[in-house]
Amino acid sequence: MGTKQTDIVIIGAGAAGATLAVLLGQVGFDVVLVDPYPPKSFKQTETTGRTVALIGSSVEILKAAGVWDKLEGLSCPMHTMKIIDVSKGDKEPVSIEFDAMDAGRDEFGYNIPNAPLRAALFERVQKLKNIQFREARFHDYRADEHGVTVRLDSGDEIRAQLLIGADGKNSAVREFAGIQTRNHDYGQTAITCIINHSKSHQNISTECHTPNGPTATVPMPGNQSSVVWVETHEKAEGLLHLKKHEFEQALQAQIHNLLGGLTLEKGPEGWPLDTVKARDIIAPRLALAAEAAHALPPITAQGLNLSLRDVATLAEILTDKARLGVDIGSQPVLNAYKKRRHLDIDTRVAGVDILNRFVANDVAAIKGARRAGLKTLDSIYPLKMLAMRVGLSPKIDESRLARGEAL
Repeated sequence: MGTKQTDIVIIGAGAAGATLAVLLGQVGFDVVLVDPYPPKSFKQTETTGRTVALIGSSVEILKAAGVWDKLEGLSCPMHTMKIIDVSKGDKEPVSIEFDAMDAGRDEFGYNIPNAPLRAALFERVQKLKNIQFREARFHDYRADEHGVTVRLDSGDEIRAQLLIGADGKNSAVREFAGIQTRNHDYGQTAITCIINHSKSHQNISTECHTPNGPTATVPMPGNQSSVVWVETHEKAEGLLHLKKHEFEQALQAQIHNLLGGLTLEKGPEGWPLDTVKARDIIAPRLALAAEAAHALPPITAQGLNLSLRDVATLAEILTDKARLGVDIGSQPVLNAYKKRRHLDIDTRVAGVDILNRFVANDVAAIKGARRAGLKTLDSIYPLKMLAMRVGLSPKIDESRLARGEAL
């Protein structure tokens, strides 16, 4: 069996990996995209209980990939972000609202269903003639000063200038490269589902802080919302085994009748929560991106937004260097990627980790500090505006794509 020649091999065709393949393919790179589980066609794909809240810069990246027109009708704008602390049952809830209009925009972003997002990206992959998809698993690779040889479990060998690992938090590419990770298990499960409800969500995304963790309702088209309900493993296991009407009643109580009467549309499903951060995102002829580099719990919805910033930066650097005739897999190019991404990754991973521990804490002093912090933030307008800019309009390593510009 011969060795295929290409420019770039990407392992992992999730949302981030597929987006990267499309962005690179559109500017002329020959790309081989590898994944053992390709999605169904866009028309055959059904929405599951999992959605992703993407901020405006991430939507710009999807527009650049040519998939936004397909997704917009399935997505819902988020005009307001609301936090409610109900962790002290004997006290009045403390709440704060962030309005997109105060930040000079129509919406903070959109809530997008996961499965159609990946299906739309994969259809775009299939339409680009210079992207080849291989339904296979990564086996190993060998790097030298001239390139990298990637071997798949099918026996195929692919010779490229660069290998990109975008194969998730249990990345086989990262493991084979010997890149260690820092891990933290929160002892929590995120329960996800989609609900119908009698009250309008008014395009408000609401996060309730409870003793065991946050519970978020995020608007979807019509009178539907997606839910992320974080609980301890033990309690989550019990909730997932409830009968449908019992789960609906439990959720109704959990969100304090926020959306009126509710019924389950999709789910529930459970996902264990942890943080995984690679100790490095490069190795000879290798770059890690998205969850292969960092995986986060869902609080503040930073995960895919951070991953798409990896993708946009990597696409920009590779495109610029190729136009100058530079070897895109060389160490200076990889160093440029690491330098651009390290501060954004480090600050977001640390911030989400601290916030998750802070929110999911039933210690009286911490609950008091949490509630006092929300009150302070709500009462000092400049501080509130700063929080919106930092959380929802990140400027660290802002790529051309994130600004709505071409590569």
